[in-house]
Amino acid sequence: MSDPAPKVPDEMFREVKYYAVGDIDPQVIQLLKAGKAKEVSYNALASHIISEDGDNPEVGEAREVFDLPVVKPSWVILSVQCGALLPVNGFSPESCQLFFGVTACLSQVSSEDRSALWALLTFYGGTCQLHLNKKCTHLVVPEPKGILQSLSAPTKTLEQQVTHSQQGHASAGAVLFGHVKVAPEPPPPPPPHPVLHLPPQQILQLQPQPQMPQQPYAPPQPHPFPQPPPHRPQPPLQQQQLQQHLQHLQQQQLAQLQRLHLQQQHMHAPAAPPLGQPPQPPPPPHQTPHQLQPQHQPQPQHQPQPQPQLFGHDPAAEIPEDGFLLGCVFAVADYPEHMSDKQLLATWKRIIQAHGGAVDPTFSSRCTHLLCESQVSGMYAQAIRERKRCVTAHWLNTVLKKRKMVPPHRALHFPVAFPPGGKPCSQHIISVTGFVDSDRDDLKLMAYLAGAKYTGYLCRSNTVLICKEPTGLKYEKAKEWRVPCVNAQWLGDILLGNFEALRQLHYGRYTTFNLQEPFAPTPHLVLNLLDAWRVPLKVSAELLMGVRLPPKPKQNEVTNVQPSSKRARIEDLPPPTKKLTPELTPFVLFTGFEPVQVQQYIKKLYILGGEVAESAQKCTHLIASKVTRTVKFLTAISVVKHIVTPDWLEECFKCQAFIDEQNYLLRDAEAEVLFSFSLEESLKRAHAAPLFKAKYFYITPGICPSLSTMKAIVECAGGRVLSKQPSFRKLVEHKQNKSLSEIILISCENDLHLCREYFARGIDVHNAEFVLTGVLTQTLDYESYKFN
Repeated sequence: MSDPAPKVPDEMFREVKYYAVGDIDPQVIQLLKAGKAKEVSYNALASHIISEDGDNPEVGEAREVFDLPVVKPSWVILSVQCGALLPVNGFSPESCQLFFGVTACLSQVSSEDRSALWALLTFYGGTCQLHLNKKCTHLVVPEPKGILQSLSAPTKTLEQQVTHSQQGHASAGAVLFGHVKVAPEPPPPPPPHPVLHLPPQQILQLQPQPQMPQQPYAPPQPHPFPQPPPHRPQPPLQQQQLQQHLQHLQQQQLAQLQRLHLQQQHMHAPAAPPLGQPPQPPPPPHQTPHQLQPQHQPQPQHQPQPQPQLFGHDPAAEIPEDGFLLGCVFAVADYPEHMSDKQLLATWKRIIQAHGGAVDPTFSSRCTHLLCESQVSGMYAQAIRERKRCVTAHWLNTVLKKRKMVPPHRALHFPVAFPPGGKPCSQHIISVTGFVDSDRDDLKLMAYLAGAKYTGYLCRSNTVLICKEPTGLKYEKAKEWRVPCVNAQWLGDILLGNFEALRQLHYGRYTTFNLQEPFAPTPHLVLNLLDAWRVPLKVSAELLMGVRLPPKPKQNEVTNVQPSSKRARIEDLPPPTKKLTPELTPFVLFTGFEPVQVQQYIKKLYILGGEVAESAQKCTHLIASKVTRTVKFLTAISVVKHIVTPDWLEECFKCQAFIDEQNYLLRDAEAEVLFSFSLEESLKRAHAAPLFKAKYFYITPGICPSLSTMKAIVECAGGRVLSKQPSFRKLVEHKQNKSLSEIILISCENDLHLCREYFARGIDVHNAEFVLTGVLTQTLDYESYKFN
């Protein structure tokens, strides 16, 4: 850095907000300031983190939690020299870079290749120079011609070593530049500069892979250097590569066998596809995956007898589509405690009877199905003894969607098995990648049932990543952070009672991806639950006759059924018929009403000249019949002028003009007693000053209600939400300096691992009620809602 500082183009770094970690060269800071860059006080507000130390905790925090780009100071210098901002991903200081720690000297390389090599090595974490000195770790040359004569003093020992090996031990073994092997004497220490014969094409092959061994790229040796004898065993490194290759082939073969098993497990019956014959029991624990029989080997002579097909109903009975639950008599057990038995039975009875089934609250002998969530139940044990079909509400939901009786074919369709000590995955923090929509929802439910925490994001605190396929950013980060990656069957096996899977995260069965049926249960874990499905349900002729379906009208027959009127959408309603000045026009939001009611209210509002508010920030009147903790209510309470009942709008419509709101203000004594607040006082406080004015919030991503909902509520109350997690140093700085805004931390049970540092240092972290109840009562309660 002794050279004169280059001239920085005007406002080159005007979009850069940097945060420096560690000791940074003052000239780099000068270049940033000359380019109009802004230095921020904490990394959450930065656009670039500048650091030489990739292992610094603040660097890991910035990349892992805040997802900020981290660059070396050379990014600033080279950007100035190039006259434009260079890509940040070529200047990472982290040790995971491909050429991290490599300082290469490019000798006798053409100018075109030199530019390509220089850019490639620098982009992937290495450095280049034209002079060979002690800082160099690698010398890159196109051919060995003239190398020994051009080496500087520190590498003359290499020439002496090579000469010594030529004269005294020419037949002992191969001699390579950079790694001189002499036998039987111990090898001399390696030289400081390995000499590599690396054409640009071969270096380009290294891009997607880790650094490869240097021996294959040593310059070709002239004739006096001995060649390895043909019978010489392979070097240990090549043996290791061969073993890895064989293991890879064996894993592929195992994956193919498992896919064949899954294909055999598919259901083939037209009316009710069966789960299929159970495969052979898995190998004993001491048997490794590659010991399975290859596909081409002959099968044992004694084949097990094929299991009978699985059925829903008797195939001879023609079950109507609307009565696909005919012959099914359900009993209900082990459902949520907050629902009373009467409510629960009434709900299931209404659903099941609508499709031809029945509910028996006494669990008598006529029952065919037991709806339960757990195998730890007296009713479950009785159902297994009496060969009843034990299923979950998830299975019932699936058959309702398909409108067809099908055997259970997902792990969630079977009652969960829990160990006596509690939920097995209570120590796991699970994330998911590759699964979308209902599949992702199923995995979230499975994680909850197993006692694990679920996060939509991935960080170093996660203990397991469940993958559908071995691709994607989460998968790559999990490999980098050494987070175990498993398929969905790992979680399914745990739910079905195979608790050994907790210690088999790297077992071949759970590291095979791209499965055709990722949620299919392991057959030997559910054999006892499938016994009842091998006996089809008998549907009597009387029961079939009792199902009265409406006859289909003939083509020429005119029906007297009037078509149902299509529900009008709000945007289809006519615009306001009366125009008022903006000061007199009320902007209204409705909350807590049925859509039909809202449409009627909007018609009257438009006739009077009012408008529906586009958002809570633009709302002047909130119409509600009671206090509700909806998004509209919690956002509007901080900004609206009036919260009124529907009677206000009705009276306005009678008078054909907007009247005073004082006599129609909302009063809900029950809610005010429940939450210990006064709605009138809350509105007065909100009108006096925003509750969260000059306050920053950091809300962890797994919060419930969603992060977007919490952000809307906070911003309507005058606060701001930080997009990046603040460090402990910044929290203390803002707490001690009264001129800085207060930072409040909001989290939830599933995200507490992100707050470990705060807890360790005595920083308060609150749950969502700090915001939700706070805006409702318009008070700041720092004690009632913090995590202990």
